Amino acid sequence: MAETGAAATIPDLEKTSEESLLLDRLFSMEDSRVGAYSIHLRLSELRPGNRKPHYIRIAKRSFEPVIAAFNATLFELSNCDLILLCVDVAIDEIDPAVAKVRALFSEDPLTAAEEGSIEDVFATWYDLSQDEDYNNFVSLITDLTADAEERLRKLAEEKAVEGARQMSGTPLAPANLADISKKMSETRISDLIQQQSAIKIEANGKGKLLFCEHFITMSGLQKRVAPDINLFGSTWLFQYLTETLDKRVLAVIGRRDFATMDVPMSLNLNLSTLLSKEFQLFHHNVGDNAHKVVIEMQMVDICADIGAFAYARNMLQERGYRVLIDGVNPLSLQYFDPSVLEADFVKVSWGKEFFSEVPGAHMLGIQDIVDRTGKNRIILARIDNEKAVAWALSFGITRFQGYYIDTIVKALRAKGII
Repeated sequence: MAETGAAATIPDLEKTSEESLLLDRLFSMEDSRVGAYSIHLRLSELRPGNRKPHYIRIAKRSFEPVIAAFNATLFELSNCDLILLCVDVAIDEIDPAVAKVRALFSEDPLTAAEEGSIEDVFATWYDLSQDEDYNNFVSLITDLTADAEERLRKLAEEKAVEGARQMSGTPLAPANLADISKKMSETRISDLIQQQSAIKIEANGKGKLLFCEHFITMSGLQKRVAPDINLFGSTWLFQYLTETLDKRVLAVIGRRDFATMDVPMSLNLNLSTLLSKEFQLFHHNVGDNAHKVVIEMQMVDICADIGAFAYARNMLQERGYRVLIDGVNPLSLQYFDPSVLEADFVKVSWGKEFFSEVPGAHMLGIQDIVDRTGKNRIILARIDNEKAVAWALSFGITRFQGYYIDTIVKALRAKGII
């Protein structure tokens, strides 16, 4: 079930950011950093008038001679910052280019501090051959990568919403619903299934994989089954299609060898799907490995039929599955106690509304909710920065999912920790 059915990605979300490419480069050179250093130019902190595209292009061109002559790579980050990564390049070769960029923005207060002084925040140098500098730089780029992916996600969501409003083609209607549903039931979808990890941060600071959520890229699915039809024009008709999609996902995932699966998986399914014969067949294929599968259900689906949810929850838990409630947000926590649903996990979407709760958690009573639900049952989702993780840890929450977590998982895997 994608937010409202089989879990979905947003169109254009699969793009690779410069931040991510830089992070990959840093991981690949971890064991061979002799002679490596980087310069971080914080153009994002310039006054808005100085961040115009043509100024950024001029700044980038200042490094072209260095890049052409030496082992140096320039990364233009999505926030306008520039990072130059050098290996075995004399600093004297780089200084003139940095000075040229500083002169370009000489009237901006950001460049007022003396170059190289503690107060100089325009340009920061990192000696990557030194462990402390390397680790600090990797931490910085990890945060910037998460920020970039969150910006990309928001832009993609806005594009998807606007695209749904303005999408050309025949609107999804009862007349064409049956044909699309039939085509969806016959179309190959295995290559459209993607994953996102949820982790637990343990006391020693290491991460442990809780499960990998499996979901469908909806943009790819639409291109494959109905490129000339606006699938998202009708919420309720699209909901019907997600039920068909759920069954296709179960058929594909159900062919896997669950006995040899090391990391549990999660599937976000419609409540009606859980009561279908297709799920019974899926359960037959899972066999004694139900403990390796987490079933996610949306709050909106649960509220529509709380009795059916209670029946499905009990049935799943008796068979060994773990049940997760998805779609809980900061606003809903003001009016709803998720502990009453007696699920194994509750996934709460991160929101900046939580920041005001750090001193004492009075307004939303977060600590009270954590205590009643159980800190080991709450997963904070849509994590986009380190501050969200720190906030959650202050309440005893140690389970996370989101784009920032993806970068952490990537780093832990690169180091062989998970």
